[in-house]
Amino acid sequence: MTSSYGRRIGRMLATATTLVALGTAGARGKDQYLSLRTSGAVITARVTDDSVSGPDLQLSRDGKTLRGRAFGQTVFLGLNGQELGGTVGRELTRLSFEDEDGVTQVRGSFYGRLSELSISEESFTGTVGACSYDLTATEDGGYQGSRSCDGLPERPVVLAIPPALARQGPAMTLATLALILGVE
Repeated sequence: MTSSYGRRIGRMLATATTLVALGTAGARGKDQYLSLRTSGAVITARVTDDSVSGPDLQLSRDGKTLRGRAFGQTVFLGLNGQELGGTVGRELTRLSFEDEDGVTQVRGSFYGRLSELSISEESFTGTVGACSYDLTATEDGGYQGSRSCDGLPERPVVLAIPPALARQGPAMTLATLALILGVE
């Protein structure tokens, strides 16, 4: 992952045009991995053009639908423009996102809890499910900082987002990130 990619993640999620341009610039044909490292766990998943798979995630995108399993829960989400909605397990999920001056704002409900994220080139902050994040961009293109899940702080937390995930579109990217970030 290049440092320029990390600086572009906010713009990449902001508009479909930017997303397509960055997606074609990313490495194709190479294995790419999404990962979240915390003091208590490591979540890693291989990302391809239409799927995310690993020990905890088996997701596939078919047009505007994301289906599969995540952390033992059935996932069925409709991806539509600037929002996504459906179910994770038996809980309703509905998130909307928009670009405001280079910052992608995500708001709504994830896994039955209110969620709000702010994603930019410099930072990744907010709450998803039971977890709150305060991450800043790193030189290697990821994000690092701390999180708190139900009041228990963890540090360091490292999030790596590969270009292959971005090529799947902003709704798929945000759905996948919400799934791994909302895990306690």
